[in-house]
Amino acid sequence: MRHLNRARLLDDTRGAMMLMSLFMALLLIGALYYILGVGDAVVYRRIMQDGADAGAYAASVMGAKGMNLHVLLNVVMAVTAGILLVIRSVEVLLEITLGILYGLVATVLLAAKASALIAALSPVESTVERVGDAVEQFVRTAHHALNAAHKVVQHTYPLLAEARAVDAMAFQAAYDPPVSGGFVVPLLGSRLPGGGRGLPVEEDELGVVCDRVADGLSNRLRNVRSRVPRWLLRFLGGVVGQALRLGKRRTCADDVVESPRRVIETRGDETPVWLGHEEFQYRAYAIGHDPHRSHWRNGERGVRIAQGGGTDGRSSIHEAHVVGRLAFAQAEYYFDGTEHKAEWLWKQRWRARLRRFRISRSWIPSGILSACSAARGRGSLEGLSGICDVARDFSINAVSAH
Repeated sequence: MRHLNRARLLDDTRGAMMLMSLFMALLLIGALYYILGVGDAVVYRRIMQDGADAGAYAASVMGAKGMNLHVLLNVVMAVTAGILLVIRSVEVLLEITLGILYGLVATVLLAAKASALIAALSPVESTVERVGDAVEQFVRTAHHALNAAHKVVQHTYPLLAEARAVDAMAFQAAYDPPVSGGFVVPLLGSRLPGGGRGLPVEEDELGVVCDRVADGLSNRLRNVRSRVPRWLLRFLGGVVGQALRLGKRRTCADDVVESPRRVIETRGDETPVWLGHEEFQYRAYAIGHDPHRSHWRNGERGVRIAQGGGTDGRSSIHEAHVVGRLAFAQAEYYFDGTEHKAEWLWKQRWRARLRRFRISRSWIPSGILSACSAARGRGSLEGLSGICDVARDFSINAVSAH
């Protein structure tokens, strides 16, 4: 009887599907936990990266605004200096005219008419001179203020860029949580050739303002459209241009006008600076909340359960989640135009854009760079050449498309 029951038990297949269903249910539950954890991790990383992108872009926007503000200050310098230049040029023309009339007084035929013109123009010349002196005092005060404003903008806008980036990453509801904090580098702006940090601008030559005004006025007169013969307009344009050049001697003096600003030409080591170089870059570093302490904790707990561990279990793979709490992004501000570099701080075309994140070449130890130089052209150092290629790809010492 016992042998018969054992045989029936071996041949009995009832409940087999239930056992398979139990295993399948456990498998599906584990897969569901994995999907939950991976989905939360993907959302976490996406928001972290969006926060870092927002921080880098916000800092670059502030950098572009600072450069555009330098452009505005340069233009105001040119306008104020141009007003004084025109007045001084009129004064020079009147002085030249009076000199010619005084010469005509010595003649017999034109002495009477020359004397009448002298009597009429002398008060005008005196009035223009007094107006010029008053305007000169105003221009001197205004340019001192504008020069101080240039310095304030150059050194404070990098700090404003840092504050704006931190606000975008850590204090906007779109990224917090998971972003708990962050910062951008460089903190105080790019390194300046003369020392210190700030926006990449430097003082230009003193006569640039007056040169731009004089050339602009004379070219405008030459190209005006009217019924007046073109040869006469060209002649008048030449006369005005000559008068403006003479007026510059009285206008563009050290104690009257200040130097405008331009984009720095070279670094401290005399290497040229161009768009896309390190001086125009911002890199953002966002730091996130601990995932298992926020509303993503259920996903992480599910992954550990699916792996067969307890809710408080840890593994070497799980500890790598610390790396996932960091996000990196890079952006730059640039001049959106094809004009010569001398025009970059005379037109408000500075913009911002995101770029692919790269480690700065200046951060790579000099020993590695020296070894890379020695490895060029040597087949025995193929491994080192590969490392050099990686270092080169992660450097930002490439000229932008602009």
